[in-house]
Amino acid sequence: MLLLLNSLTLLEKKDILLNDSFNIAGNTCENRTVWIDSSGDYIASFTVSEGTIKGYPMTATQLSLWLEGTYEPDWAESDQADFGMSIDIGDGEGSTRHFVFTNDDFFAKEVHVEFSKAWEETNYVNLFGGAILVLLGTIIAILLKYKY
Repeated sequence: MLLLLNSLTLLEKKDILLNDSFNIAGNTCENRTVWIDSSGDYIASFTVSEGTIKGYPMTATQLSLWLEGTYEPDWAESDQADFGMSIDIGDGEGSTRHFVFTNDDFFAKEVHVEFSKAWEETNYVNLFGGAILVLLGTIIAILLKYKY
């Protein structure tokens, strides 16, 4: 029965689309690009070796405008702790995201970024296993009751 109840709990799944570590020289920026093939919920997280780092997932249009100096993103800032953000891609087909990181300090820093698609799904193995065990237990209980 416990197995059956456990199967009602949704499993959290994720598909890692980008997992990269790189160095950013002082007073510069770096970006990493990832192709997103469908709408859904995505999670981006990054860490920095020391100090702080600013990051933002930009569309191609936002990146062009930022490079021209006409767009200022709402930067997410992280120190040595892991910083995570949820990104809703919305409805649509595929799109490209550019994860831009800026290092405002004079010294180089190592950055690690991970970007993944997240979803939940039913634990069908436990659901069917639990249902079969409940059915077998019921059959055995009936057989034992009428045998004696």
